[in-house]
Amino acid sequence: MGSGEIRNNEILNFIIERSLFTSKQFDIISKRTRGEHSVQHRTRGAYYRLLKQSRDKLSGLIYSLLLLQLVGLLDEQTRNVLDRLAKQVAVTQLSDIDEQVARDVIHVMEELVRRISKV
Repeated sequence: MGSGEIRNNEILNFIIERSLFTSKQFDIISKRTRGEHSVQHRTRGAYYRLLKQSRDKLSGLIYSLLLLQLVGLLDEQTRNVLDRLAKQVAVTQLSDIDEQVARDVIHVMEELVRRISKV
């Protein structure tokens, strides 16, 4: 999604709800990725606690991805499919999208995740 502002929409909400990150943790990650390091709307203690939790989850996710690649679950073809899907989701961040388009994208995501996670 690049360095631009992350737009909250139905697809992004769907992904966050099913991810390992809370919406607050994702908010911190996305802002820090864009170079924003301010503590807005939170106490400093809460912000740094969320930041640490976010970093810990990111580290765990990266190690998990390495393990999944090691056992062959994330082969090159699967990574390419995930990359294309991520690019399609990024396009939804550029403009307002129709509710039906959002449902279609979500359906494709669900189907892809279902196929990849079949072990």
